[in-house]
Amino acid sequence: MATLKSLEEAVKDILKDEKRVNKFVAKAIKELILADGRISSEERQFLERALNDNVFDERAYDILQQMLLREDMKNG
Repeated sequence: MATLKSLEEAVKDILKDEKRVNKFVAKAIKELILADGRISSEERQFLERALNDNVFDERAYDILQQMLLREDMKNG
């Protein structure tokens, strides 16, 4: 499990230089979150908040949104 603080800090750092998080960073976030094979409730809250705040470009948004949807389907 990635630490929530490190994920939040990474996104904030990226947004200082860029207007949106791109697909390459989204893939890295996905790998960090899924390193333990699941999405924790804290990671889910972080992702939902970030997706709602619209900090990702279209492709990055799709990658992370699909990850959440797959997790929902897996957990019934």
